[in-house]
Order: sequence, then structure tokens, then C-alpha cells
Amino acid sequence: MVESLNQGRAHKSEDSDSSEQQGARVAASAAASPVSTGGVSGEAFAADGLSERDALVAQLLVAHEAWYDVARDYEFAGRTFPGYAEFHSHGEKYVLVKSAKLWEVDAHEYIFFDAVERLSNAYLSDAIAFMKEKAIAKVKPVPNHMQSFLSLVIVADSLDDGVEKAIRRTRYRKNFQLGIRGWADLRVAAIDLQEGRVITNGMGKEMKPALESNLAHAKARAQREQ
Repeated sequence: MVESLNQGRAHKSEDSDSSEQQGARVAASAAASPVSTGGVSGEAFAADGLSERDALVAQLLVAHEAWYDVARDYEFAGRTFPGYAEFHSHGEKYVLVKSAKLWEVDAHEYIFFDAVERLSNAYLSDAIAFMKEKAIAKVKPVPNHMQSFLSLVIVADSLDDGVEKAIRRTRYRKNFQLGIRGWADLRVAAIDLQEGRVITNGMGKEMKPALESNLAHAKARAQREQ
């Protein structure tokens, strides 16, 4: 069990002339960008002896390490995930001196990585319930909190019928103090190794290019090793 994470390394500060909501979107976009350019080299992690799905999770964790705090075999609320990553961004606007702040906002992302042989409707439903009922505790709606993403990424050898539709229909937002202290959105993505595709819900579309890039890289590496 990982007891703590380095909270400071992924912390970013931004000075912007945009609104608070635009600042939050910029922070969220930055959180998705580190792995959007093609994943990592095969030598960056030990894939020997791992299944294809476990090797892809390992690759995703390495790809996130530049900007995220990453943990492996991460236990939270009685459930163990092969990987976990979190990102924190701070934005502020001030006049002339930093003591004269107009506003400041914080944005966060918490990604839980899972891997299963076959993703069933029952497993997906249970995982989504976990995110809504347990993982939501990750979000701290302090005064400067603007937006948090709770992200679930499941790597599976195959998907049962109905799973794709269930993912696409998943919607969840929790407002804190009627939005005064921000909100949390649920992003869900499944990587289907059998079909070589990535499926997300509406809120998870920003994750799709990065996940597809890493999937393509993993497939190319597997072909080279054959």
C-alpha cells in the first residue's frame, strides 16, 4: 500500500487574464497533455512477463510520471488498483503585487487505472459506483477549489456486449455548496485490446487522444517483439 504521494512535484502556477472557469479548463487540459505525443519507449519500463493489459498500464504510468504523482499497486477505500496518478494546478490573477489578488483557483485530477481480462457490465457498474461513492473523497472542496476530475481508466482484453453503451451514457457531476466551492466530474475510459480501440464517456473525450496514442505504441511494440 502506498501511504503518501509527493503532492508538490506536479503543482503548477499560472498567471492569466482569463476568467476562473477558463483557468480551470486550461489546468485540466494541461493535465491531459503529457502523454499525448506518443507514449514512452519500450525500454522505459520492464514489460517482460507482463500480460498485454498489465504492460499497457505500466506504460501509462511511466508516461504520466513527468507531470503527475504516480503510485503503483495503489490501495484506496478497500480496493487495490494497479496504478494511480494525480495532478494539481493553481491559477491566480493579481494586480501589480501578488498580495493584491483578484482571484485564485485550484484544479485537480485523480486517475485510477484498472486492468481486467473481460470487462463485464457488472464490473463496470461496480467500478463506477466506487468512483461516485468512495473516490469522491479525494476531492477537497476548499475555498479556492474550482474543478476536479475523477478519472477511471480500465484496460481490458475484451468488452462484454452493452459495456460500450453504458460507458458512453455515464454522466456524473457533484457540485459543492451549489458550485460556490467548485465541482467534480467523472471521466470514464475503457481500452479494448481485442478491438484496438478506446471508449469514453462525454466528459472523458479529452483523455481519448492520449490513451489512443499509448495503445498504438503498445501494439507496435508487441508486434516488434513477436
